[in-house]
Amino acid sequence: MIFALPTTALLWFATNKYLTFWGAENAFIGSLGFWVIFGVFAFTSLFYPRLFPSLLGKAWSGLMKAEKWL
Repeated sequence: MIFALPTTALLWFATNKYLTFWGAENAFIGSLGFWVIFGVFAFTSLFYPRLFPSLLGKAWSGLMKAEKWL
């Protein structure tokens, strides 16, 4: 559960960075999007603890691939 918040923040910042440069005009994921992403991670960590590490691993792997690509 501790890693849900930093992962959410990095996903949110990376997505908004991408939308700033490549998205439509005024494309931005607001604070509601941040809380939805955090809720998904928190829900998964509480109710599916065996799935949570693989979900985080895929999120971090996707972030690394996206940053190399951009």
